[in-house]
Amino acid sequence: MDENSADQYTRAWLEVDLDALVQNAQEVAKRVAPARLIPMVKANGYGLGAVEVAGALTRLEPYALGVATPGEGIELRDAGIEERIIVFAPGVIGEAEALLAGRLDISVFSLSSLRALDSRVRENGGSVGIHLEIDTGMGRAGFIASAAEEWVPQVARIIERGGVCVESAFTHFHSAAEDGAVTAFQFKQFEASLTLLESAGVTVPLRHASNSDAILHDRQYHLDLVRPGIYMYGGRRGTGINGPLPDPKVVASVRARILEVRSLAAGATLSYGAKYVTRREESIATLGIGYADGIPWRPGSQGHAIVRGTRVPIRGSVCMDMTLLDVSAVSSVEPWSVVTLLGSEGDEEITLADLAEIGQTIEYEILTGFSQRVPRYYSPYLGA
Repeated sequence: MDENSADQYTRAWLEVDLDALVQNAQEVAKRVAPARLIPMVKANGYGLGAVEVAGALTRLEPYALGVATPGEGIELRDAGIEERIIVFAPGVIGEAEALLAGRLDISVFSLSSLRALDSRVRENGGSVGIHLEIDTGMGRAGFIASAAEEWVPQVARIIERGGVCVESAFTHFHSAAEDGAVTAFQFKQFEASLTLLESAGVTVPLRHASNSDAILHDRQYHLDLVRPGIYMYGGRRGTGINGPLPDPKVVASVRARILEVRSLAAGATLSYGAKYVTRREESIATLGIGYADGIPWRPGSQGHAIVRGTRVPIRGSVCMDMTLLDVSAVSSVEPWSVVTLLGSEGDEEITLADLAEIGQTIEYEILTGFSQRVPRYYSPYLGA
């Protein structure tokens, strides 16, 4: 998208390349086949727009789309998305009505939630499919794998009543990118729990464990389904060099306009705390974007932007609504010119990993942190 593609009155915006998103997902699908995809579109499609992201990904005919809350699933239903949608965060007891009304697949994490759901469904003379989470070390939710001998018989008795049936069972690795040994131990616990379920007469048609990190690092965990997330959205670049996937294509780019350009003499102070003092006469550009829009805040001078194909430094602390750049090395910089803060321009690029490093955070938080004040512009899906 060029600088004229956005609304001429927009100070800052986020460009979403849906074609790149789908190509990243296609790369995953090709490498994990015959396993099928559950693309994760929770948290408003990782901040990029759940309806638009999900709509593009349905072209791949995934097994399901993954969300975290009933509200997220209902938003997709209201937008006309009819694919299977799985709600992956716990909350069955208080949200059963919304889950059922939205025709959403339900993840079950405990005996109490399983009993409540079974009772609710059988009262109405129906049956519903569920997805069992087995906790192998995340510690946040799920049937605890080490206690499987206790809960498996009780799950089997509830399943026998006919109100619920198991569609899949899954676990979540906590360190797939960092610790192969502990991931292998988690997987062993998962398999042991599945063996006990099958021995108790509970059929588990599908198994899944792999998020993006597990997909990138070890094929043995692909199983029947995989749950790609950050890789689809352009993250985890460089991690697949020795694994099954190449670097993903860039999906998200952030642009902002210069509001004014000022020539400041040596000794001028910039931004809160005056952490930066000009060393010489410098040309300082004020951008119409700040930490309220999702640009990481750090004290002092941190980070870069790209102006007319040249990487330039941020000067002073990022403000709530504005960011200052030293554009002394760039000619013909004028108010309303477009600057890149995430993405590529010419031969320069600023990646999600770059922003995460500046903010001392993770790529996920960068993507999901772009506020609704920043409008999203979508490039249409161009697939074959």
